[in-house]
Amino acid sequence: MIIQQGAYSMKLSKSILLASLLATTTSVFADDFISANGVKLTVGDSLKTVTGKLGKPTEKNSDFVIWKLKNGNKVAARFDQYGLSNATLSGNVSTDYLYTDGIKIFLNKESINSIEKKLKYGCYHEGWGEGAIADYVVRSGPEGSINLVFNTWGGDITTKQLKSQKVSALSLGDDEPFGEQKYCHDQ
Repeated sequence: MIIQQGAYSMKLSKSILLASLLATTTSVFADDFISANGVKLTVGDSLKTVTGKLGKPTEKNSDFVIWKLKNGNKVAARFDQYGLSNATLSGNVSTDYLYTDGIKIFLNKESINSIEKKLKYGCYHEGWGEGAIADYVVRSGPEGSINLVFNTWGGDITTKQLKSQKVSALSLGDDEPFGEQKYCHDQ
């Protein structure tokens, strides 16, 4: 009787171990994606797949394909031989988001400050164009091959003001926005 219970206990332990390993493995490799108008866009999606999800593009040139969404936001995407290589979501409607590590980062709802607190790792960069520009970049995907970029910009404002503004563009893909490691921090 004791030997039978021991064998049952060992089988149960192996089952629990296998189940927890599978749960951990699937969560570690969960896909990052943009949800635009309720449609999931991931790196590697084909142009045909994205067009099937978003409809006919409003603009197409050698660099980008652009869709204007029903909610007024826009998606600008770049494709290469492997499919979708970069997608940027922009606009004023805050129902669209970027998903990573079980966290949704909403367009025009989150600030760089709130994103830094949620994700706890990444790189902040500030520059100047037609006003102050700020990016917060998180490396994701296999071996950090996907960049998640959260962007905001403003006029002649301070860093504190810039980091407090709502994020107006979300991107995921292989674009390298900058390479200044001094602005990076890990968990």
